[in-house]
Amino acid sequence: MNFKTKMCLTASALALTAHTSAFAQPPHRPDLVNDGNRWTITAYNDSSPVHTQWATQGLCFYFNGVVGTHQRYIWVSDTYPDWNGRATQEGDQIFMHGDFQWPFGNKDGGHDGMEWDIVTASRANEGAGHWKEWIEDGGFGVTIGFANAKLQRVGKCKYQTVEEALAAGYDLALPRDDQGNFLRNPFGVSPDKVK
Repeated sequence: MNFKTKMCLTASALALTAHTSAFAQPPHRPDLVNDGNRWTITAYNDSSPVHTQWATQGLCFYFNGVVGTHQRYIWVSDTYPDWNGRATQEGDQIFMHGDFQWPFGNKDGGHDGMEWDIVTASRANEGAGHWKEWIEDGGFGVTIGFANAKLQRVGKCKYQTVEEALAAGYDLALPRDDQGNFLRNPFGVSPDKVK
């Protein structure tokens, strides 16, 4: 290998390394707040052959700082009472976790975890990934469901601060489905289907 070839390969490797390092550093764009911090998340039953649609909920994201290569957020639902959590973003990838009050008399709470990507090829206002929901039972947990998730940025949240959003979230009534039944979990899965 001659000197000119070595220099070209070295320059290419350095450029690739610089590009990769620059991509991993905040600020990540698009993000979850600057073009509107209100998103909807829709669940589709992943175990169903036709991916039956479950509930759609509203989420408000609030910026919560930078940790290394991650942008952090706090999220609060504006459609389901006392459902909130944390999110982290690296590039287009988002990881979320949160809790909700389980309304069936179980003293342990309900939990959610989401992993999704912002779609940036043509629209920065959509995302897709996976969502799981469960409640504690002192053992392995009780699965509410595993779902595919579709997210859409739909505007700005009514509340300017996370404190206002949290206070309002405690006062929300349980939403109802199309038949008028209360949604007992953010997925909207009927209690008799929870296993």
